[in-house]
Amino acid sequence: MKKIWVGLLSLVLVLCLSACGGNNEKKIVVGASPSPHAEILNSAAVQDYIKEKGYTLEVKVYQDYVTPNKALDDGGIDANYFQHISYLTKEIEEKGYKLSVACEVHNEPLNLYGIEKKSDFSNETIYIINDASNVERAYALLKANGIIDSYNVENFNAQHPEYTSSINAKIQCIDAGLLHQKVSEGGYAVIPGNYALTAWGANKASEYKVFGEAVDVAYPNIIACRTADLDSEKIKVLVEALSQEAVKKYIEETYGPTVNYVFKK
Repeated sequence: MKKIWVGLLSLVLVLCLSACGGNNEKKIVVGASPSPHAEILNSAAVQDYIKEKGYTLEVKVYQDYVTPNKALDDGGIDANYFQHISYLTKEIEEKGYKLSVACEVHNEPLNLYGIEKKSDFSNETIYIINDASNVERAYALLKANGIIDSYNVENFNAQHPEYTSSINAKIQCIDAGLLHQKVSEGGYAVIPGNYALTAWGANKASEYKVFGEAVDVAYPNIIACRTADLDSEKIKVLVEALSQEAVKKYIEETYGPTVNYVFKK
């Protein structure tokens, strides 16, 4: 009798493990920034499509720009959705990640935000992001609008940014998550779209916008995956889900001019 019970328990254990393994095989785990990335992935348009294909989509939210690529390279997630191509390229060069672009989904024009609208920024302090891949983009925006005259990002040092300003504007580089606080305090900051959306939502972000990049300048945000998985069924299903007209409609209705749908394989 004891042997029978042991055998039954072993069988149950094997079945449970098999079931768990099967579920994991049909689950797509994607790391994403809170807004708009995680919100887009959790939209009915994306979730319903993936369910129709026999998969479930789990979205892991990350608050920073460092962890998602490490988690992807380590195998902890199947894909991520938080960055533009230039940032991924720099991460690959610096850290040796074996990651690739699965598709482009949307772009977020980089904007200067402030509660008070004005055009003269003489002697004003402007806060910008402190990561090297985005700081050049912020500099270019400020130069295009006459706040700085020149800049140098070679061997970038966040503590000592190199730029010139004939109007004596001062540039300070700080962590992206702190930029919106400077605006709340009455200052001005160049903020990546996802951080502005997370802090204020689409309506407030549009209200606080002073000026921004042209739509055709903004960098597309991408789905990244391990290079070895680029042709896997999981990634194909995820890309197909994001290619739908329903996703375009969701982005347009939810985020207005703050986010632009630019899907491209």
